[in-house]
Amino acid sequence: MDSEHKHKVMSSSHLSNFGIIVMISDVECGLKKGMVLKSISFGLYWEVQSRIIHSSEEKKFEGETEIFIHINIRGVEDLQNRKETVENSFEYCLQPIGHHDKPSPDDFLVFSSTIAKPSSLKIIDIHEDYFLLDTKNGNTGVLHKKYVSKKAQIGDYVKYNEHMFHNLVDESGKFIL
Repeated sequence: MDSEHKHKVMSSSHLSNFGIIVMISDVECGLKKGMVLKSISFGLYWEVQSRIIHSSEEKKFEGETEIFIHINIRGVEDLQNRKETVENSFEYCLQPIGHHDKPSPDDFLVFSSTIAKPSSLKIIDIHEDYFLLDTKNGNTGVLHKKYVSKKAQIGDYVKYNEHMFHNLVDESGKFIL
C-alpha cells in the first residue's frame, strides 16, 4: 500500500563512490533509514540509506540517519541558491532495489508498504535484500528478506502476519509447515 503523500524529485545524481543522491521536496517528518520509496511514474523502488546534511543550520528530523558533507561553494550567489534549495527540500542517499537507476527529476516518490492487510502475495523475483512481490492487478511490491523464512524462493507465496514475520503459504493461502 502506497502512501498518498508525494515527494517531488528535484534532482538526482549517481556518484560512483557514494551512491544515488536525491534532492526531495515536501518532506514533512523526515525519511528514516530502511524506508522504501516507490516511483509513481516508473514503479521502481529505492531504500533510504541516510539523510545528507551540509550544515548545522539545516532542519533535522528525529530518527533519521545523517551523513555530514562539506561542499566548497565559491560565489555568494551560489551560496544563496544552495541555502534556498536546502530550505525547501532535503537530500537523501538512496539504494536502488532490483535495478541501477536513479529517480528522474520531476517524478514523485511515495512511501511504499507492500503488506498492509492479510493477503497472499507471490514472490516473483529476488534481489539482494528484498523479495519483489506480485500484488495483483499488475502491480508489484517489495518485502525485506529478514521478515520471511530463509527457505522462501521465486514462486512461493507469503502471507501477512502481525508479528512482523511473514508466513509461507501455498497459492490458496494455506500455511506451509
